[in-house]
Amino acid sequence: MRLDMEAAGSKSGGTSLPGSAPEIAQQPEKRGHVLRLSTQGIEATSRVSAIRDYLRDLIQVDVRPREEDGPLDYSAGLQVTRGATWGGAVTTSVVFTRSAALARDGSDDLMLALPGAPMIVDLPSAAQFHVRPGEAVLVSQAREVRLVLGTGTCWALRVPHRDIAKMLPQISAAPVLTIRGDVPMLSLLGRYGRLLDDEPMADAQGRDLAARHLQEMLALTLGASREFHEDVAGNTIVSVRFKAALAEIAAHLGERDLSLEWLAIQLKITPRHLQRVFSAHGTSFSDELRRARLTRARAMLDDSRHASRTISAIALECGFPEATVLNRLFRQEYGMTPSEARRRR
Repeated sequence: MRLDMEAAGSKSGGTSLPGSAPEIAQQPEKRGHVLRLSTQGIEATSRVSAIRDYLRDLIQVDVRPREEDGPLDYSAGLQVTRGATWGGAVTTSVVFTRSAALARDGSDDLMLALPGAPMIVDLPSAAQFHVRPGEAVLVSQAREVRLVLGTGTCWALRVPHRDIAKMLPQISAAPVLTIRGDVPMLSLLGRYGRLLDDEPMADAQGRDLAARHLQEMLALTLGASREFHEDVAGNTIVSVRFKAALAEIAAHLGERDLSLEWLAIQLKITPRHLQRVFSAHGTSFSDELRRARLTRARAMLDDSRHASRTISAIALECGFPEATVLNRLFRQEYGMTPSEARRRR
């Protein structure tokens, strides 16, 4: 069945609708332009592949039953307009995954989920945490994340990061945080969202206004939550430690036994915590070490003061075990060998 792109709206905060839809998508309602999705009427053996393909295109996440070969019953109503996508879903126990491959699409939209059933939030290189009904979780689409939802309902809102950052300049680039149920604005936001589900706006101007209301209410909710302010303070500390880690790496590049454990000792934190510092900046210790060594090698090759030095000598000074390792990594990074880079000086 084709999806009426004009009626549903072609874009929200980074969400584009696919050009066509399988039988899981119904035509948007005439009143409110709601996109209805349902697995009803689809053979049980085809449901997982149908909903996975469609939601991967629609909201750039992968979905599967929580239990392998388990049932998947899913229905949702989504409203898509400029500045926001929102709606509620009813589902059997399910896992939503924003994989590293999907996160490479460049989206940094923010998604707020208010689960009506217990939810587990699973982040790479970090501990799992639980979100109970009445609470919420804010997740950046720029992150790799896995959400495990029990059988029940979930209402969600997705908005562009840049729009929230205008109202909350201190928000981090890729936040992941829970919001406890004792924040009054969270309850109001959930009620307003469900009111929009029950009484959708029939015209584009009304939907745009609703999107702005939802954005403002989200910003107020975050601003009133203790977790948000703890996240802001924590990110300040993380940024200081990240800069300190880079400075230590730069100062000890020539030491071939430079390791995560050694660096953690210098910073007086645990290796696990140091891993999280790098992860918060979208990188890792090994990536930063390799990048710093290659940058130093490139600078030495470009400097006429090192023209008489061999490639092997430069490799050893920058911390590479031998010239062949420098050659391989240098070609991967710059598309040429160290010798070729030197000739182009």
